[in-house]
Amino acid sequence: MATILPQGASIFDKHVENEYIRFDKLSALVIDDISSMRHAIRTQLQSIGMNSVGVAVNAHEALELIGLNTYDVILCDYNLNKSSSGQHFLEYLRNENILSATTLFIMLTAETEYSFVANAVEFIPDDYLLKPCSEAKLRSRLERLIDRRTYLMRVLKAMDIRRYDVAIHECNKLLATAADDRRRMDVLRRKAEAQLKLEEYTAVLDTYARAATIRADTPWILLGMARAHYALGDSAQASTLASELIDKNKSYVAAYELLAKIRLEADDEEGAFDLLLRSSAILPSAKRLRSVAQAAFLLGRLDEAKANAEAAIQLSTGSMVERSGDYLSLAQTLVDMGDHKSAMLTLEKNARKHGDEGIFGVAKGAILAQAYFDAGEREKAKKLMDRSISLLASRKNSFVMTALGKAALKVGDVILGLKLLTKAIQCSGKDEMRIARYVKKSMVDTGQKDKVEDVIDGGRKRILLLLDEATKLMRTAHFEEANQMVVEALDIQEENIETLMTAAQLHLLWLKHGGLDDKIMARAKNYLSMLDKLVPNNQKVMNFYRFFNEIASK
Repeated sequence: MATILPQGASIFDKHVENEYIRFDKLSALVIDDISSMRHAIRTQLQSIGMNSVGVAVNAHEALELIGLNTYDVILCDYNLNKSSSGQHFLEYLRNENILSATTLFIMLTAETEYSFVANAVEFIPDDYLLKPCSEAKLRSRLERLIDRRTYLMRVLKAMDIRRYDVAIHECNKLLATAADDRRRMDVLRRKAEAQLKLEEYTAVLDTYARAATIRADTPWILLGMARAHYALGDSAQASTLASELIDKNKSYVAAYELLAKIRLEADDEEGAFDLLLRSSAILPSAKRLRSVAQAAFLLGRLDEAKANAEAAIQLSTGSMVERSGDYLSLAQTLVDMGDHKSAMLTLEKNARKHGDEGIFGVAKGAILAQAYFDAGEREKAKKLMDRSISLLASRKNSFVMTALGKAALKVGDVILGLKLLTKAIQCSGKDEMRIARYVKKSMVDTGQKDKVEDVIDGGRKRILLLLDEATKLMRTAHFEEANQMVVEALDIQEENIETLMTAAQLHLLWLKHGGLDDKIMARAKNYLSMLDKLVPNNQKVMNFYRFFNEIASK
């Protein structure tokens, strides 16, 4: 606990809290690329009593320190350097679940930055602090934030260990005694976050409705309601709410991104692209630029795809969000534009630091095979393609298979090309819709438009038949035969969520009816682990885990 109170003191008594906060028990990390600012803030923190204060020059250094320590407070400058802003760093920490829920993240900004960023982002810090900041102001702000953290500590600790049911229970206890609307809003927001993690979408709408009675125009309430309606299958209401949020706050990028997702699922690719373009213009990041480049590529707007892929590389090079895949995307775009020389330069020179190993090396060879074929060097293209296929081995990567399939179709091996593209669809898992669009484009580009439907639907239909048969066999306790159906379905598409759900259910019933068996138990644990990675915090998977633990404890 950061706050120590005398016996009988209330945690709502601000004077008592300020007097008894033990800053000497707290740790902090200061992130700023300007040495004088780093040391000035560290000196202020030490002056108010903090003994453990680390400093970092950039996001890379900060990430290493965060991996080694759990900080009570992180103070991060918004303008870190040319490759990463404080906001990009915060988004990365939140998206990757690196930051503890109990850590306070404070963004240091200039007034002009604050007025824009505070209204544009979904991942807001715990607070903004305008520079320059006096020691008295820093102390006052920290006292208020630590007060709130102390109040929510049981909730935050439950969130950290993914006990979202416990977090909700603790929120309900706090709501029963909350002294004012500020406290209630803090608790309702955490409760909604926990309910979303548990996919309790109907219940979370009630939580948002309660929060809306306090302050209806709050962006996180509207966005949360939109996401809940979308998850419940009500895309129309989700679209209405996201559009309403954009009307009220034209710079709130998360609303554009949700609306783009809805448009894409409605086959409005142009509409989705426009929304992604607008969100990227509001708050550029490597992730948003990649999304725009991908959408432009699939629409055949190759000049825009090239420009945004190059921008993503420029923005992320040397940062923690640099991705070797950006070079692959750019090179494939250049090949499709007919600029095989630039594609070769991109992969053979500019991306040289990423090497030729692993999935990157396989995909690199597949795209280079296309480039050399277009350059008239067909023998070299064939060698590159054959090498990539041999390196692919048991790897199941949909993007790589799509690139290889396109290369095979280009060099004239239609049977191999269609086989690879079919496999790309079959191992795409929850990314199936996006990969299907890549496969379709590859086939249209290589004169195979008439076979698109057969390739995309082939594996899917077989999986549905196998799962239907497995379910029938499961119901009659023919577990061994049902397992054969499931294994065949998984061989077609290893990360198919529906197949893995059926596999997990089958093995749990098998254990219940047939008794504990080490092999069956190991397979059940493996299927549950795969599901946990593909659909984290899924309520059905969590129920499977509870059932598994009940069986294992007998």
